[in-house]
Amino acid sequence: MANIQDLIRLSAEFFQRHWDHASGQSEPEWKHGWSWKGSLPHYEKGGVYALFDTGGEVVYIGLGASKGGGRYIDRGISRRLINHVVMRDPSKGKDHYMPKPNWLEVNSIGAIGFPRESAYLALALEAFLIGELNPPRNRQKRIAAVSQPVSL
Repeated sequence: MANIQDLIRLSAEFFQRHWDHASGQSEPEWKHGWSWKGSLPHYEKGGVYALFDTGGEVVYIGLGASKGGGRYIDRGISRRLINHVVMRDPSKGKDHYMPKPNWLEVNSIGAIGFPRESAYLALALEAFLIGELNPPRNRQKRIAAVSQPVSL
């Protein structure tokens, strides 16, 4: 299984191929090791997130690319994680979180946020990382999708 070092290495490979280095803009970087308190990593951006188990292994890679609106514009990562992965921990107070029941194996979250003008690359990075690493929960999602009959 893969860990944060694998994500960083593969992301660097992806950016070597696809990032406009002539623009002078730095490549996006992973933030990881979130302690379930305070703001989610790259909460204010769209991008890719990774969920890690207690051993630091990647169990799922996802995309948070929503454009949002109002004062929450571009907060795709936080919107996606709050809607599907994390919830407030009522026993610890306002700024503390815990995994939702269907993500109890998740011990840590990492994310890589993109500037608005290059956020479209997040979709490609997610696909690239899933293809290279084949995280177990992404695999389960694909198996479930394939086993469902498609009606046209």
